[in-house]
Formats: sequence, structure tokens, C-alpha cells
Amino acid sequence: MARELWDACDREGNPLGFDLVRGEPVPVGVWHLVAEIYSVTRDGRVLVTKRHPDKSWGGQWEITGGGVRKGETPLEGARRELREETGLAVRDLRPVYVQNRGDTIYHCFLAVFDPAEQTIRLQEGETVDWRLLPYAAFKEFLMTDAFVDTIRRRFLDHQEAFDRLLAEYLE
Repeated sequence: MARELWDACDREGNPLGFDLVRGEPVPVGVWHLVAEIYSVTRDGRVLVTKRHPDKSWGGQWEITGGGVRKGETPLEGARRELREETGLAVRDLRPVYVQNRGDTIYHCFLAVFDPAEQTIRLQEGETVDWRLLPYAAFKEFLMTDAFVDTIRRRFLDHQEAFDRLLAEYLE
């Protein structure tokens, strides 16, 4: 299997001119980028996927996301991750927030899709199940132990932004 390379970045996300290798320690004072995507249907249901049992947080539920590869922008990484993990091809990704946590800079996006026009296809080895939850039910489910806690914390830090964006779409 080929090594996945990431751009080493400064705290603001600017490339530092050298590579990081997924799975290897990130040097102190260096960050890497991760794209997270909240996929929402036109009627306000949120897509959640269940992690493969062999992965970290195995068997827990999450939203789509992953490392931004070397040479990609966060937006390009978000589109790729969404396509790989769910089969969804979405042009319009709206930025929700950027947050630094540890050695990671999270770029979060909102994608709106129509499940009647696209089929959700799970990526083998990544996810094993999916659900579409109404936004209120999603927020309740997010608070359970079945959901990845680190994603929960980032969502709660930015819940007002999500509420505002979804209210715009559901008007």
C-alpha cells in the first residue's frame, strides 16, 4: 500500500515545504489539514456513517472526513473524501468553520445533496453502515456514546453555525 503524504503546515495552514506521512508522528510546531463534511439532504436529514470495526473508533458513528493529501486544498480534499467514502459527488460545499486542535487544522464543510439523484455507496474497509437522520435526531444521536466523541466536541463548538446554515437551507 502506498504511503499517504500530507503537506506539513504552519498554524495558519500555510505549507512549510516538506511532507508528513500518515501514521508517523507530526513534529512539534507542525500541523496537517483534515477535511470534514456534513452531508445534508435537501429536506434536512444528516448523513452519518458507521466506522469499520478494524479502524480507530471502530463501530462508532461519524460524519465524512479525512486527511487532506499533499497538494490538495481543503476543498479538494473534502470533495475527494466525500466521493471515496460515500459515493456522493457534490459541487457546492459551504465552509462552516476552521479549527485547530492538537496538530490538526480541521476544515469543515456542509454539502447538500438529493438522495433521489445519488446513491450512497460505502467505502470498503472504512464504513459498514449509514443512516439519514433528521437534524434534531442527529443532534440527539451525536450526544450518545455511539458517536465519535472528537467529532461531537467540534460540532458542539460550532453548533450555532450549523443551526444557522441549515435554517437557511430549510426555509
